[in-house]
Amino acid sequence: MAFTVFYTVQINDAATEIFEAAGGKAVTTNHFFDEAGYIEELKELKPEAIMCRTEPVTAAMMDAAGPNLKVIGKQGAGLDNIDIAAATARKIRVVFAPGQNAQSVAEQTAFLMLACARRFHFVDRQFREGNYKIRFSLENTYELSGKTLGLVGCGRIGRMLATIAKNGFGMNVIGYDPFLKQEQLGDLITLVPTEDDVFRQADFVSLHTPLTPETEHSVGMRQFKLMKPTASLLNASRGEVVNEEELIQALKDGTLFGAGLDVTEKEPLPLDSPLYSLDNVVLTPHTAASTEQSVLRCCTTVAEDICSVVAGGDAKFPANKF
Repeated sequence: MAFTVFYTVQINDAATEIFEAAGGKAVTTNHFFDEAGYIEELKELKPEAIMCRTEPVTAAMMDAAGPNLKVIGKQGAGLDNIDIAAATARKIRVVFAPGQNAQSVAEQTAFLMLACARRFHFVDRQFREGNYKIRFSLENTYELSGKTLGLVGCGRIGRMLATIAKNGFGMNVIGYDPFLKQEQLGDLITLVPTEDDVFRQADFVSLHTPLTPETEHSVGMRQFKLMKPTASLLNASRGEVVNEEELIQALKDGTLFGAGLDVTEKEPLPLDSPLYSLDNVVLTPHTAASTEQSVLRCCTTVAEDICSVVAGGDAKFPANKF
């Protein structure tokens, strides 16, 4: 059957090829992170499917697409950018790709940890400005061996990062996860009684929690003051989990030594954000899952489920029930 898929962003041809093989066509938006622009295009296209990454898919967008809309596909695992309740109320299936980007996110978080330990952003800027002698005066850089990585959330990505840290760098790994017991983690991660214990004990605290009303702004100055003065925060989960204003203040006043951020509270990060000018921050633009392998797995998984739902079948990875 003929059908149309609306991309809020198009990141890999593999999905388009799958749609075309099933008789569909894909249309890429002219508006990026622009709900009003999306709505105008959806009103005209009336697609059977929407495929997104981290861009918002709202109730108003679903209504603009009209009764043809059967499925929304997320090229990743986190679903906070999609109004799941609105989709469910409208009998619109939501599909996603759980676990398909976990290795890439874990590896990027390890990169951010290394960059913080070696003050990469500061050194890179000094070198580019002609200060080759920075190598002789560099202070406060550390080997990872023997340091402690603390995980807030010990799910699939957290465990992959723990494996890299422990087996690759010789680090100690502790974690807090109220949904797991020590016997489920073996000797890979040592669970601590409270989340505060992670912030107190770790040299690097890595956040691996979903964005929910309970976790939004759950990490802020109170936690930063618990951390060692030489410790760094790593976040490749969701930017809104962190109170960014308090993070900036902690980085400026020395409460927090450094931060490695793949996600920020507002995305794209506004050009006037103080984060750009801080030497103790390593920034990447939500690229943790943007490796060739991860993108291919996510796109293929979601595209196949979209085709199945449009054809009246079941999804392998449904995110909602009705």
